[in-house]
Amino acid sequence: MTVIQKKPLTFLVVDDDIPLSLFFKETLQRENHRVFVAVNEHGAMEVFKHENIDIMICDLVLPGLDGTQIIKTVKQQSAQTFCVLISGHHDQIFSNQIPTNNADLVIGKPVFKETLDRIIQKYFLQHSDT
Repeated sequence: MTVIQKKPLTFLVVDDDIPLSLFFKETLQRENHRVFVAVNEHGAMEVFKHENIDIMICDLVLPGLDGTQIIKTVKQQSAQTFCVLISGHHDQIFSNQIPTNNADLVIGKPVFKETLDRIIQKYFLQHSDT
């Protein structure tokens, strides 16, 4: 297996589940990544305006715009941002009842450290030629 050189990344986590957002933040910061957290599209877009985000992890069900709409907006502004859609409703996502064509990766909850490692690995595989 090829080992891909990892560099610290900048994450934006968009989720109104505060304990889960804190898990993401603490776990990723332990690996020297920068992590911003937002609970809705307004907070997400504010961070996105001021930061160069490598990976956005966005929950599907949020107050206001849902995760697919936030990802679509982000991709229109920054196609290179790696967008991950997460949801406890993954049965609906995987049965194609919810369109996810803008997401680079779709993950069902619960999310563990190994899941975050997989997200980072997929990001570096996709960006290995840049």
